[in-house]
Amino acid sequence: MKKKVTELTQEEFQKTFPIILTEHNQNYKEWYEVEKNNILSVVDKNDVIRINHIGSSAIEGLIAKPIIDILLEIDGSCNVTKLLSDLKTIGFGEELSTRTEDPFRVLLAKGMSSDGFSEKVYFLHVRYLGDWKELYFRDFLIAHPDVAREYGELKENILKDIESGKIERMPNGQPNGYSQAKLSFVEKVSMMAKEEFKERYKPC
Repeated sequence: MKKKVTELTQEEFQKTFPIILTEHNQNYKEWYEVEKNNILSVVDKNDVIRINHIGSSAIEGLIAKPIIDILLEIDGSCNVTKLLSDLKTIGFGEELSTRTEDPFRVLLAKGMSSDGFSEKVYFLHVRYLGDWKELYFRDFLIAHPDVAREYGELKENILKDIESGKIERMPNGQPNGYSQAKLSFVEKVSMMAKEEFKERYKPC
């Protein structure tokens, strides 16, 4: 039996899933729309409050890992067990992070297996409705192409530092070295975005 992605050793994970940055793919938007409709076709629509394309693949012209990030915000009273079971029927069977309850969040993957990446890869961030910084960050980079370019250059430099060994890709065995290296930039820009866009995504 093949291993689950979460069962791969640190060495196996890094070999199977190298960090790849590519130019923006014009198909990302269409791939997101198709997958959004797939998600809405299997879950109870009453449980879904918002669904959004987030991450670098949502930003025109920005280099990105070829992964479609989707933020699914759900009602706090929904049956989460059933929701996750329904999502498995369309391929979201891999939980990539430890599920947390306060705040509730779980990260699901589609298009990843112990054989590597498929042509289309999706990360589904399932959370309760909230004022999430990812939405503000996305909007700010779309509105400020100069900041988006700076972010792209930062990502390229981080990848070079990982490849040269200056930055550890999997500190403590977790594949978050790349994300942690971007964190201060993301936090700074997210604060600027929340100031510019005020309470755009704050739940009513």
